[in-house]
Amino acid sequence: MMNFKHTLGIAAAFGMPLLLGACAQTPAETPAIAQPAAVPAEPEKRPLKPFPEDSFYDLLVAEFAIRRQHYDLALDHYMEQAYRTNDSGIIATAARLSQFVNNLEAALAATELWLQKEPDSAEAHFIRGTTLARARRPLDALPHMEAVIGSSEDSNFASLAASALALSENQQKAFETQIRAMLAKHPDNTNLKTGVALTLQYRNQEEEALLLIREVLAVAPLDIHALLIETRVLQQLNRIDEAIERLRFAVDQHPYHKRLRQNLAQLYTRSDIFQAKAQYMVLHNQFPEDSAIQLALALVNREIGEYDEAIALLKNLRTDAEQKNHALYFLGRIAEQREQWSQAREYYGQVGIGEQLIPALTRLAALDNEHQGLASARRTLTEARQRFPQLRTQLYLAESDLLFDQRQYKEGYNLLTSALDNDPSNTNLLYARSLFSERQRNLDLMERDLRVILSSDPDNATALNALGYSLANLTDRLTEAKSLISKALQLRPDDPAIQDSYGWVAYRLGDMTLARTYLERAYAQTQDHEIAAHLGEVLWLLGEQQQAISVWQTGLRDTPDSLIINETLQRLNVNLPTAEQP
Repeated sequence: MMNFKHTLGIAAAFGMPLLLGACAQTPAETPAIAQPAAVPAEPEKRPLKPFPEDSFYDLLVAEFAIRRQHYDLALDHYMEQAYRTNDSGIIATAARLSQFVNNLEAALAATELWLQKEPDSAEAHFIRGTTLARARRPLDALPHMEAVIGSSEDSNFASLAASALALSENQQKAFETQIRAMLAKHPDNTNLKTGVALTLQYRNQEEEALLLIREVLAVAPLDIHALLIETRVLQQLNRIDEAIERLRFAVDQHPYHKRLRQNLAQLYTRSDIFQAKAQYMVLHNQFPEDSAIQLALALVNREIGEYDEAIALLKNLRTDAEQKNHALYFLGRIAEQREQWSQAREYYGQVGIGEQLIPALTRLAALDNEHQGLASARRTLTEARQRFPQLRTQLYLAESDLLFDQRQYKEGYNLLTSALDNDPSNTNLLYARSLFSERQRNLDLMERDLRVILSSDPDNATALNALGYSLANLTDRLTEAKSLISKALQLRPDDPAIQDSYGWVAYRLGDMTLARTYLERAYAQTQDHEIAAHLGEVLWLLGEQQQAISVWQTGLRDTPDSLIINETLQRLNVNLPTAEQP
């Protein structure tokens, strides 16, 4: 046995100590450590503790591993010795190191040991609370983060609130209740206010969130997290100009903060694309190796027609593992815009597995359909299913979309039936096939597929709405239709498609006032030609012919070949003024 005084294993600045230097000396030779002025000159002395010789050398191995940045190896040794020695310093080192390498299991184990020995340790509570948040256990983390309040550690309730997003609805409500209760106990704690405000923002309680986060900003006007929450809430409230002004202020105060400037640039893409480009250029100069920023700048250049600049950036990204497929896909889109069809095909053909593969293959098929015919386009997608069997369902759906656009309803139905032979319970395939049945006016087949979906997923708002709308549009089962659509509306009250269906079934039931309310609400969100057809019909029958004509003309401007608008005009015997036609 030998005496060994253990020093903390992870320094505050980087989290890595010079344990070896302490190990190389006997306790009597350990130099005095200078203390800050606020700390008494005579620090608390820990008694020397005899360690087994193999523990001493195990810790030496751990220290050498840290120096060589072999952190996982070092953590293994520290965790073993934490259990073996039950020494507070070693346990704390294991906890800090496990947090540094993001080993959640080790961090939870080490902090459990630490709190058994030092139940009031703010640092142990902080590490455990942070780890539980990362492990998607924010409810368990809350009491640990509360224990940090009033200590030298900075509590981080915002990370807990972000983690709560992954919880079920009931758990999110429980989290909101508990964090609100904590704020009632600590009403002046700005970190708690930030966490509560973030919770409220996520749960669409924007006005209350805004009031609370502005209390934080009144105390700490330059707090980055508070500024980010404030501007997100303003965006949710559709107060875009105000959000931009606040972000401009935040960026002025923190000119090198990437996330703030990215948020400002993204907002500008909705209102001033040239200002967006200016902000992305600043970001590109500040972070020239950031490939996501390069891609964003390339897309802004494409949007404003600066194709050469966009192409230069995108070609540079073809060697970037993360952005390569995005770059190839958008190079293909630019080539299409320039009517360079063969070059577009070449770029699309190089896109590999990833989120851009289906869009690239879809564009390939669209080009084939346009230049070589539908049969060629279908061959392209059939070959793609053979090359990428793991994407078989998405590719069947892409081909069915193509057939639907070409009004090949029987062919589309047969295709999806073949797809369902191998995957009979696939919700997406069943829903797609129901659309083809509806267009063929085969209500029995349509209802059968939608009922299969609802039997396994009774809260599927899309299926509820589709079935309800079809019943309202094609049958006299209006009470049943309204019940189905009402349930869908409860699940997704802001969905314009469901609002349109509810307005249409109200119209079919003769409630013109309710119909107009919901159809205008849907139309305010999107001037979709089907919504335009329905709203125009209601307005026409209410005697507001000029407004109805204007709505129909808008729908035809965006969708000149709209079957539903043209069928509506024919049924109502309406001829649009020639001078006003698009």
